[in-house]
Formats: sequence, structure tokens, C-alpha cells
Amino acid sequence: MSEVYPQAISNDGITILSDTSDTEDQQTVQQLQKLISDAKDIGCIQSLSKNDHNVSYLTETKRAKYIDLVDLTPSDHVLEIGGSMGQHTRLIAPLCKAVSSMEVVESQAKFARLWCDQDGLKNVDISAGGASGVLPYDDDTFDVVLLNYVLEWCAGRADDNPHEFHRGFIKEIYRVLKPGGRFFVSTKNRFALKYVTGSVDEHSGIRFGNALPNWLHKRVRGSRDLGHPAGYLHSWRGLERLLKEVGFNNPKKLFFFPDARFPIYAGTVGGFSVNAISKPDRKQLSRKDRAALSLPTFLMVQLSNSIAFLAEK
Repeated sequence: MSEVYPQAISNDGITILSDTSDTEDQQTVQQLQKLISDAKDIGCIQSLSKNDHNVSYLTETKRAKYIDLVDLTPSDHVLEIGGSMGQHTRLIAPLCKAVSSMEVVESQAKFARLWCDQDGLKNVDISAGGASGVLPYDDDTFDVVLLNYVLEWCAGRADDNPHEFHRGFIKEIYRVLKPGGRFFVSTKNRFALKYVTGSVDEHSGIRFGNALPNWLHKRVRGSRDLGHPAGYLHSWRGLERLLKEVGFNNPKKLFFFPDARFPIYAGTVGGFSVNAISKPDRKQLSRKDRAALSLPTFLMVQLSNSIAFLAEK
């Protein structure tokens, strides 16, 4: 690690950086502390089950389909930003040489450390921090950087203009990547079908949300308290333009349906077929996601819930 800012090693085996961030409420803090305590006694998965804490979200391996799209190799050093509780860190580590995982919430990073240790993974280092958007690593360090469903949240913890925060953050990612390194990013689509048809945007607390023009979105949202950091969403075109401005070459579009969190399909846009979505899977979709299947493919992609790119330095 570079000496970008002060840091110290905690007794829990993670690097504590100076820009960690608290969880949103005291109840969540207490829940995480109990999860960690129980995990030390009975194991991480058992602790999640005992406390009924997002078990499916944290243990369903199908949620990690994006990993297959990056083509990790045994020689890769991977930076995972927004590692959460380690649910994907433990799946990435066996596929590469080393994983450096950053999670802004200290308690979640501690749980991730426990989970990786209990899985016997020796090639993982975990840091708590990153809220400033500054990465504590030297130039040209990593072969791969993974940013899966994190970008939409990170600027909400900063005081800067969110678009400029994202620009600076992606510049940092570009800096720490080796020449030829790969950057995978997935995030929510500003113009998702659900938003443009009036659903409430969780990042704004208002109908239409980020789909509104920025000036109107800011005025309508006002200063309402969401109980969590606000978010900032991009369109396909907007994020692609930002990646190119930073220096990434020919970002490749990747498509997830119904979204990148719980994908039935994950792959190229051209590889998707509506007919491949089975009847049982269709029954699990929301009304608006089922409606999306009747749209022309190009429009379905533009209005998709998630946008994703694989870019190269």
C-alpha cells in the first residue's frame, strides 16, 4: 500500500484507513456486531442464518455471475471495491493470485475477514475505508478492478458534486490498474424502465428519481432524509462517456437481466434471447420486468435496470 493517508492494522486482521464510514443507524451497527460475535462461535453462514440476515443475498452464488465475464487468471491481482461482507471475495479468491478487498463500513470488513479465514483463503487482504474516493495503492498495481453495484452509492457519502466525485474515483481506478488491466463496473441505470414509468427511486425517495433532469431532481428531492446516503445514477451513454474521458479504451457493454444483483442472464447484449427466459423465471419477475421482455431488444437494453461495462487500460 502507498502512504496516501494514515492507516493502522486492527486486531481483527484488517487494515483500517482514515476514511471509513459508519453504517446508517445504531440498530444496524448492533446487528453487525452480533453477527461477528456469533460468526466467531458458530461460523459465518450459520451466523447469517441464525440472525436471519440477508441469507439469500449473501450466499446465493448465482449473484456472482459477473465474475465469469472478467476471465480471471491464476496470475491476476484483483482489487474488489465495495466487498461488503465478503460474499463475493470468497468466490473471487480461488480464481486468482491475490485479492485486495475494500469495504467502507468497518464492521462489514471485519465479517468479510472472518468469512475468508473460515474458508481457508490465504490470498486475501481486506481494508476498511475508501469513502473519500482515494485508493491507498501505488500506480499500476492491479490486473483487475471490480466495482459491482457500488458506484451508485459511493458519491452519496461525499460532499462534492457527485458526477465529479465519480470522475475522480474512476481516475483513481485507472491509476492503480496496470497497463492492459481490466475494469468491470456495474451500476443502476438512471433511465431504467421502472424509473421512467414513475416508480420510486430508492436513491432519491421520489417517483421518477434520477430519471428526472438533474436540476428538477435536485429541486423535487430537496433535503429529505432517506435514512441512508443518497445515490447518483448514470445512463449507458453517460457512463461510457465518463470511462472514455478518464482514458479507458473501447468499454464493452455487458447486459444483465433482470438486473446485475439477481441476474437470470449475464453476458453480451448480442448473446441475450428473450426465449431463453424460462416460464418459472418469468413468474419470479416484477410486472415491469415482464413488460420489458415485450420490448424490442435495443429498447429493452436502454431501459434495463442495470448498466455494465468491461473496460481496458
